[in-house]
Amino acid sequence: MSDSKSILSAKISKRNFIKIIAGSVLSISTSNNLFSYNKIQESKNSLPFYPQNLDIPPIFCIAYISPNVEDQKNQEHIVAKYPLVIVPQDQRYDFIRWRDKVKSINPDIKMLAYHMVIEETDVPGPGHDKLRKVKDSWCVYPGGLVPMVDAVPRKMRIFDPRKSEWRSCFLDGCRATLSAYPYDGLFLDQCSVFVKSNPFPGVRDEMRRAIQDVLLQLRKEFPNMLLIGNSRYSWSGLNGEMNEFRLNEIERELRKYPGHSLPRVELVQTYLKHSNDINTIVKEMSIVHAHGGFYGTCVKAQQVLWFEEFDQVIRSYNEKKLI
Repeated sequence: MSDSKSILSAKISKRNFIKIIAGSVLSISTSNNLFSYNKIQESKNSLPFYPQNLDIPPIFCIAYISPNVEDQKNQEHIVAKYPLVIVPQDQRYDFIRWRDKVKSINPDIKMLAYHMVIEETDVPGPGHDKLRKVKDSWCVYPGGLVPMVDAVPRKMRIFDPRKSEWRSCFLDGCRATLSAYPYDGLFLDQCSVFVKSNPFPGVRDEMRRAIQDVLLQLRKEFPNMLLIGNSRYSWSGLNGEMNEFRLNEIERELRKYPGHSLPRVELVQTYLKHSNDINTIVKEMSIVHAHGGFYGTCVKAQQVLWFEEFDQVIRSYNEKKLI
């Protein structure tokens, strides 16, 4: 049985949890601070070096909140407790005011704007407006079938990343998003090639190479931004990826990848059946931190949760910084 499975299957006392957190948080802090001259020189010869030290506790939240929806209001103080948050790129007044309030409560919070990569989207925002200009860059099977993915409120077509039109619109979308608000980076959703994109593995390989090329271009244009992809693949030029729903694959997906830009930021997002499942949170977070990842969890992405165990993570992190 692997170490991850052993932790997951065991009951963890609060004292043992604190010991685990203290050790794993120190490990993450140390790995993100060891930027030697040699490492900087190595990065100059490969990928752009990220000069900013991401010196924050290893927890984050998804906050896909519509601040004018009644049951999503008044969450700013909870969101602001987190050191890192993923937020909508929506530029309507209520959304800007909501982000501003979160930042006024916690000026040090890192905000990543949500941005779609490989499928069409109805989600509002200046970057997605650019992406919606795509007219003829869809995946198409040899017989003419246009594959689609299930989404709400409708099925969505899949972009063919080999098309120059998609590349141009995607990069324009990233530029528009990052220029619209003082974000710290982008969360690139569906940063992947779906099996249904094309029936031929060779074609899907070409699509992966095309995405890789555009991500390296994005990194070249924005060397100081955090770029995180929602993907089971590891992409050169990104700071890391999000593992979502795949805790059983964490050992493989959170291995250090030499193509990543620094600092390394690996996110693991899980979903709870109910918000008081503390034992699951403790077990999952212990696994994630032991593998050098940032832990996030929720029941649904529109309701942000906070637990006293997260307070302990922050206390442990701050105490280790003083050593």
